Amino acid sequence: MSRSRRKIPAVAKLAAAAVLLVLMGGAAYKLRGRIPKRYKDWLKPTSSRLAEARVAYNEGDWSKADELARRLIKDRGDSPEALRILARASGRLEHDQTASAIYSERLKGAALDSEDYFLLGQGLARLGRFETALELFKKGEAAGPDRAELYDHLARLAGRLQRLDEASAAAMKLAKQPGWEARGLLLLGHIRGLLDDDQGSVEALKKALEIDPEATGAILGVNHFRRQLARGLLRLGRPAEAIAPLEAMSKANGLSGVDPETDWLLSRALLAQGRAAEASPLLASAAAYRAAHPGEPEPSPYVGEARCVSCHAAIAKVYNSSRHALTFHHGADLLRLPRPDQPLADPDRPQATHTIAESKGALVAETKVDDKVFHVVVDYAFGLRDRYVTMIGKGDDAKYRALRLSYYHTKEGTGWGRTAGDVGADDPIETVRGAEIDVRDGVVRCLYCHTTLSREFRDPPPAGGRGPEAADKGIGCERCHGPGANHLAAVKAGWVDKAVANVGAGSGEAATGQCAQCHITGVRSEIEANPEDPRYVRSTAVTLALSRCYTESAGVMSCLTCHDPHQDDVHEAAVHEAKCLGCHTAAASDAKTLAAGSTAPLVKAGPCKVNPRSGCLGCHMPKVPVPTLHTSLTDHYIRIRKPAASAEKSK
Repeated sequence: MSRSRRKIPAVAKLAAAAVLLVLMGGAAYKLRGRIPKRYKDWLKPTSSRLAEARVAYNEGDWSKADELARRLIKDRGDSPEALRILARASGRLEHDQTASAIYSERLKGAALDSEDYFLLGQGLARLGRFETALELFKKGEAAGPDRAELYDHLARLAGRLQRLDEASAAAMKLAKQPGWEARGLLLLGHIRGLLDDDQGSVEALKKALEIDPEATGAILGVNHFRRQLARGLLRLGRPAEAIAPLEAMSKANGLSGVDPETDWLLSRALLAQGRAAEASPLLASAAAYRAAHPGEPEPSPYVGEARCVSCHAAIAKVYNSSRHALTFHHGADLLRLPRPDQPLADPDRPQATHTIAESKGALVAETKVDDKVFHVVVDYAFGLRDRYVTMIGKGDDAKYRALRLSYYHTKEGTGWGRTAGDVGADDPIETVRGAEIDVRDGVVRCLYCHTTLSREFRDPPPAGGRGPEAADKGIGCERCHGPGANHLAAVKAGWVDKAVANVGAGSGEAATGQCAQCHITGVRSEIEANPEDPRYVRSTAVTLALSRCYTESAGVMSCLTCHDPHQDDVHEAAVHEAKCLGCHTAAASDAKTLAAGSTAPLVKAGPCKVNPRSGCLGCHMPKVPVPTLHTSLTDHYIRIRKPAASAEKSK
């Protein structure tokens, strides 16, 4: 046979190829598990990888979503959707700087939706930038659709910032979300309580606890809401109903054995029912709670300052002639306020004129500008006849407005000038009409600091009419000492515990905090960041608390150290300097001394090195001009002042 190459049939070639393929497939199968995951991912289509990252995010696996998005961006470059997933996962993982950088730089100009606004807001809230965070939450709400998580955070942050109407609205929306009903109602009940809407608070809390008796998932424990429900019922004068939520916490017979706060509330429920004797087993525990919380208002109905006068005639006489009692005017009292006897020219548009005159038993302000005429019917006025008065009422547009001009009275004379805080508007005609006044939950916010209970003056009036506290001249006794019905009952029953709040018996921090509810103008965080700003001289209770005199007083110093809230302050500098010298003595350089009128020590209270005997106020608490009020006010941010920062010397 010839040694030449034999020809291989085609069928054999096909068979050999098939065997080779099988062998290769087997090898590939064996090697499959050894291929790195990143190469597997690299081989996948972009759409598939995006879908995988999106699923991980939607299932709450933030770390996996973050990893998948990062790999995709590394392999394929930036894509808006991958960047968005990465930004969101970073936000969920609280990598706030990363999330913010992606949104502001790599997704700059891209449309944001509700989830994006929510996560950006969360990041800013964690940084303490609450106002900006709230605005982002509101943008997220507007972007829709409904998101329970967003409403939850919006309600709580708005509540923290005391924007309670916004908090209430968000809580109501949360209560409509499936699975979140109880949580939303609990939030709503809490917020309504802060708004002095006891009826609304009770209704929300009762319904929430019916849905979820254990308040599952709520930020605060169930007993907090049970106590709040009991407080609301007691304030509404429904003590018998208040027993049930308190009994739910009882370990014994429903009347004792839980904790001092619950025993305190139970004692008040029995007292209000005329069962004072039955409360005896609770009184020791209740007294301990009251002693630890001397400034907490009693959970009872208001009675009005007229009921206080019969027993406290002397102090009531002094107080009723003080500024606290005289800075609110409504009804017939409005007609006794100063008003111009001729039209007044607007300070910015002289062709516009303002008149204030009586019409049909009411004060009506009329503004004429060009060919237009606007009216405001005055409902309230705030301030003192001998210092400064601003009038507020409802305009033709049904909005509450402060009149463009306010009355001032100084040593140099009287007059009318642009209302303090009126910064104008983009529309000049809107400006001359007067600034729109913030109204929350039907209450003009100015009323909060000038009345005993602002809710009594809400628009429309409260169901059942106004309570007796609405007849107070201004800030009545019960504003600081709490509702008085329990006090009257406790005195009648002969209790040692007189069931009344006494802010002065608590810590300096508590007393100053009470004053700071109203003696503040501006945002607290901004004041604390720049307390030397002359704009904040009106925020006395806030700036005082930043002073070394206050912070080094071991909790002793407060507004009450120098001021008696029951009477007007004295203006002689020597009187106040005596308070300074009572602590800053020569003996204090090496030893502890006592605050005036206190038994607690102040530390490091040595005398002033410049002038140890007088002149304290001129250097450390000077008068600061406030042109808009046509007066000067004392700077309560006590400190060693730089010469350039010194203002008008104390007189």
